[in-house]
Amino acid sequence: MENENILLNPIDIIEDVIHQKKWNFSRAADHELVAEIASHWCAYRLYFTWSENINALSFSITFDIKFPETKLNKAYELLGLINENLWIGHFDITSKNGIPAFRHTLLSNNSTETLHKKFEDLVDIGIYECEKFYPSFQQVLFDDIPPKEAIKFSNFEVIGRA
Repeated sequence: MENENILLNPIDIIEDVIHQKKWNFSRAADHELVAEIASHWCAYRLYFTWSENINALSFSITFDIKFPETKLNKAYELLGLINENLWIGHFDITSKNGIPAFRHTLLSNNSTETLHKKFEDLVDIGIYECEKFYPSFQQVLFDDIPPKEAIKFSNFEVIGRA
C-alpha cells in the first residue's frame, strides 16, 4: 500500500514534530494540542488548533509574563513596533488576561511530508521570534523602558561567545 497519499490529521503531524523535539504535550481533542517548553528566557505554552472546515491550523505561543492594565498602552505600542518587523505571524496581548502571544494561521492541503516540514519550520520561527522579543516585553513591563527604546535591543545579533 502507498501511504504517501494518505492525509493525516494535521494535529497528528504536529504531535510528531513536538515528540521529535522531546517537548511535553497533551491533546484535549483530535483537533487540539498544547505543548510546554522551557527556553532561554522563560516558559512558553504552544497551542495548536486544526479547523477542518477551513483547512487551517491556528498556532499560538504564550509567554509566562502578564501586562497589568496600567501598562497596556505601552505594551500595544511595543506590539506595533514588533509587528512591523515580522514576515510571518504577529504578536498580540490576550484580552482575557494580558499575556503576550505570538500567533499565526497556516492554510494547508498539502501532503503529510510537506506539512511536517512546514509545521516544523513554523514552530522554530515562532520560538525564535518569541526569544528575540521577550527582552523587549520584559523591559517595558518591569524596567519601565519606553517601547521605542526596548525594541532596539531585539535588533542586536550576538556573534560568538565570550
